[in-house]
Amino acid sequence: MRDYGHIIRMENILDSGTENLEKLNNMLDTLESELKDYKALKDYYLSNERNLDLSDDENGLIPGEISTGVLGEDYIFDFLGDERDTALRLIELGLKMLKNE
Repeated sequence: MRDYGHIIRMENILDSGTENLEKLNNMLDTLESELKDYKALKDYYLSNERNLDLSDDENGLIPGEISTGVLGEDYIFDFLGDERDTALRLIELGLKMLKNE
């Protein structure tokens, strides 16, 4: 009798791949819908408004219950770097996926 273990393996690959692609596409939809927000964050990072907010924070004018992490230079800088790295990774992975055919 033939061994059909390969069918089980291929079925598992199909199931896992289908689930992973669905999850990835959902995340890509979310990411795509938030791109305008990321642009707004970058614009704020480079804006005079942020400079004024930094000054207000240094002078204790911003109420304590307002989170001011966005005023920390490292947080936005790191986020923008992560966004760029992720975009490059998506390009590279997309090419690998296409070339693997």
